[in-house]
Amino acid sequence: VRADRDPVPWEYVDVVRRYLESSSRVLDIGTGGGEKFLSLAPCFGVGTGVDSDPAMIQVAKENTPLSLIERVSFEVMQAETLKFPDNSFDVVLNRHTPVFPEEIVRVLRPDGVFITQQVGSNNTKNICSLFGCGPGGEYSLDLTQDIQRLVDTFVKAGCEIIDRASYNVRYWFRDVESLVFWLKAVPLPEDFDIERHWQKVDKIINEYSTPKGIETNEHRELLIVRKSG
Repeated sequence: VRADRDPVPWEYVDVVRRYLESSSRVLDIGTGGGEKFLSLAPCFGVGTGVDSDPAMIQVAKENTPLSLIERVSFEVMQAETLKFPDNSFDVVLNRHTPVFPEEIVRVLRPDGVFITQQVGSNNTKNICSLFGCGPGGEYSLDLTQDIQRLVDTFVKAGCEIIDRASYNVRYWFRDVESLVFWLKAVPLPEDFDIERHWQKVDKIINEYSTPKGIETNEHRELLIVRKSG
């Protein structure tokens, strides 16, 4: 996707690096192809990335350079039933994937840190409103995490909320091809098909085209939690 956006107050990988040490044992839930996790590898000791999609785990393994094979591994695993002993990790990461607080607290060591970035409920609001993503254009709740609910659950489990933040900035698809590619990739209520949805695409182009591209917005939420010692 060729895109631009307004400046944002944080970048996920920069936030994560601040909580990593050379001795850290790290778990990345919903790792996908492992690209971001592998980019963080110089900052931690040993890491495991998990994803429920075997194809993504295969890609992650293929992306792993020989120099990291002894320190970084990838496994097919469901986030709600992590196959690790209690108190296994210093840091647990989660980006744009469902959060299961009980499992995260269980596998975190005392004083361990959990970091998640989630797609906000108002992300790409003008586009989602055309595809029935929810009242006012929000993503449906099964596609995003309710951050306040997560906060309440972690606090109830005795955890400390270190930080919570959000941003909502302008975002532009530079061309129609990028918009269509994105529409095919995101979890819309029904699978995108250009033959069926061309009128909606035409409406987006006509109403939201600007000199910088097709304008929408990017909404992200950040939550950082520490398990009690």
